Amino acid sequence: MIYDDIQRAIDTGAIIEIAYTKYDGTASIRRLSDVQYSEEYGNTHIQAFCHKRDEQRTFKISRISRVTFINSPEAAADQSVLINPTNVKIPYRFDRSKRVFELYGIDYNS
Repeated sequence: MIYDDIQRAIDTGAIIEIAYTKYDGTASIRRLSDVQYSEEYGNTHIQAFCHKRDEQRTFKISRISRVTFINSPEAAADQSVLINPTNVKIPYRFDRSKRVFELYGIDYNS
């Protein structure tokens, strides 16, 4: 079942969530995208972008106890993307001496 789900994720490009146990027994839940078989280890491991670690990681398939499909490209195209503006941080120092169009390069008088 796990191997079938992994193959489906590879074939469809789906985002998945896995329950994973490291070699030392530490368990975690990982959200993965761009899943593929490992170039280094073959079909016993997968490589994917891990959203928890924010980088490409390798996972041994035999240590995965659960696979949940978060979405597939087809489902993602049908869903609206919600952005929470409270999480957006833009480094900008406001300069009260400048007019708005000088800040943004737009001439509002035209």
